Amino acid sequence: MAITQDSNGLDLSLNLGRINPTNNAFEQSRKPLAAEFIFNEQKVFIIANHFISKLGGSPSDTQRVKQAEIVNEFVAQLLQVDPQANVIVLGDLNDLPDSLPLKTLKGNILENLTVRLPLSDQFTYKFRGNLELIDHLLVSENLSRVAQPEIDIVHVNVGFSKPVSDHDPVIAAFTLPPN
Repeated sequence: MAITQDSNGLDLSLNLGRINPTNNAFEQSRKPLAAEFIFNEQKVFIIANHFISKLGGSPSDTQRVKQAEIVNEFVAQLLQVDPQANVIVLGDLNDLPDSLPLKTLKGNILENLTVRLPLSDQFTYKFRGNLELIDHLLVSENLSRVAQPEIDIVHVNVGFSKPVSDHDPVIAAFTLPPN
């Protein structure tokens, strides 16, 4: 998939498209999926991820770091073409907010909205009795500044006897002003 620009602005060559799907960083892992949507005549680029599981490994697993680098580089390319691009990067990243993979993904170009929540609400998963925040939603600076983001984690699975999933969903609302 390539990033292009024409008289209508920033575009993806494939919509939906995978980011660097043949890269060995995504072996035995789901590939990131990028899509372009239009809301209020504004483009929003959403990148859905499911980074490889820790499986008892190091919290700074090199494969998740590499996955984070690739997604960060893709976002940087979008922002290089259009510094005001509306970008959302989300998903089960299988790591904590202060981990090397999350810091790598965030870089200096994304804001992790999940850390805006009160500490007591920052969990989406329970591992060996510990509540963990491993599902995240990061946004570009423009989207954070202009779209009045609101975020919540809906605790409907973690700690319940008959959960639908082993993760709680992260939801967000954005108010995009008309273009």
